[in-house]
Amino acid sequence: MRVFKSLGLLLVCFFITVRLQSGDESQMYQSLDTLAEILTVAKAKTAVDISGEELIEGAIEGLLEQLDPHSNYYNRDRYKTMKEDQHGTFHGIGIIVGYQNRQLTVVTALDGAPAARAGIRAGDVIAGIDGVDTESMRSNDAVRLLRGEENSQVDLSIIRPGQESPLKMTLQRQEIPTKNVRTAFMFDEKTGYVGLKDFGESATSELSDAISTLTAQKMEQLVLDLRGNPGGLLPQAIGVASLFIPGRKVVVSTQGRLRNANKEYVSEVLSPHEQMPLIVLIDRGSASASEIVAGAIQDHDRGLILGVNSWGKGLVQSVFPLSDGTSGLALTTSRYYTPSGRNIQGNYDSWESYYSPKSSETFFFSEKTSSDSTLFTTHVGRKVYQVRGITPDVYISYRLEPKSIRELQNQAAFFNFATINQERFGQIGRNWRADEGVVQAFRNFLSEKKLEHSDFDEHQSLIAEKLTYQFLLIKGGRNSEEWALQYQLGSDIQMQSAVELFPSAHELLRIFNGELPLREGYSSDLLHYAEKCRIPRETED
Repeated sequence: MRVFKSLGLLLVCFFITVRLQSGDESQMYQSLDTLAEILTVAKAKTAVDISGEELIEGAIEGLLEQLDPHSNYYNRDRYKTMKEDQHGTFHGIGIIVGYQNRQLTVVTALDGAPAARAGIRAGDVIAGIDGVDTESMRSNDAVRLLRGEENSQVDLSIIRPGQESPLKMTLQRQEIPTKNVRTAFMFDEKTGYVGLKDFGESATSELSDAISTLTAQKMEQLVLDLRGNPGGLLPQAIGVASLFIPGRKVVVSTQGRLRNANKEYVSEVLSPHEQMPLIVLIDRGSASASEIVAGAIQDHDRGLILGVNSWGKGLVQSVFPLSDGTSGLALTTSRYYTPSGRNIQGNYDSWESYYSPKSSETFFFSEKTSSDSTLFTTHVGRKVYQVRGITPDVYISYRLEPKSIRELQNQAAFFNFATINQERFGQIGRNWRADEGVVQAFRNFLSEKKLEHSDFDEHQSLIAEKLTYQFLLIKGGRNSEEWALQYQLGSDIQMQSAVELFPSAHELLRIFNGELPLREGYSSDLLHYAEKCRIPRETED
């Protein structure tokens, strides 16, 4: 596909060059004729066998690359998957897949779904889907093959660790609901936690239901986790923000080349929930709608933003269905601005630096440039900056893990050990923990697999944490993600800092409500706390 895309890009560049030189509509149509002729000749004469469909798609992708990183063409399969993901349901077998050991592997089998009922479990390798080998298949392509019409069948070839022969299974696809709220629970007696993983069509209602449930459990303060949330639908971002900043306040505004792209979006008049102290967690994986919500909460001084700088996507895409009815074009039509007026879009002159951003730690802890172009203020006068992404109020980086532990994770050692030994260590429940026997068995496993770990004894407690999380995740059944995440958050420095900073969040809520003025040392206290927790490292990755 790389060859097709490169050739397509050359063709598109030719078209764009001619078009820009002419400025005449008739010349544009003549250029299109030339482009069609080049495509025909290329298909007939090039040294590699190129299908017309692949060549055209490569040309389309090449054209869109001249615009920005977020304008995309959705062919029939991608368009269908995108609509299913936004809608919140699809028809499939109920598994989450990823690549482990360079093989398409089941990460989770959803409790009660066709795959789990058929006995498929974490660690199973999906070697074939309807007779198609998955060895060189991308995970997105595998997902599309696994999905289909309701009650249709899919044939799987599964390789299970410890069994010599592949398992052959035929499963019937059923409706699989997708959740925007990953999990919600009481972290302690008064702190509620909600992890929102995306902004699909039901994000606002799911989050509202989760808040209601936690409020009934005596929640007095809330952590909203937007880490790893890539965004989604703009109306859902407005809806989520409205839960916390009601009163027809500006959530975001957009500006574009066309008049109808210039809009101002405001929150709902009322929220169904009593307002309580709020802390929002963000990281480099928080983008788009996540940044709209975090930016609105920050600019209206409604809650504390904690973590590291978010991704930095300040462009708005509109999806235009194409005339064939089965494909679509996501085209950037405007830029969005936070209530204070910031556009947090990252510079994409270099796509390499755009997709591999540098750490924002130096900016946060150094003297910030206070020029008119970068310095903005929140509703009550706190300083915020127009840089790439949302800069948190409190910068807390990730825990720096030893290189040897990261290497074991990259080798899928914890995952492989847990999947092979799913039945070995008794019933896995909420309070199950990896004891000395489990850790020693893992040491023996590393030795058998010739995975060196010279400082094993030094890191035994961290190894036990990793094993506990992995076993809870794959064996907890319906509650697996909640149990695993709740355990993991116990050693999460960002979550721990959030709980410690709730007095500051409570003070900010009183400032938001007009009960207190902003005191002079408020922001300095937050900076001092961030310095105290600062992890000395050069990158956020």
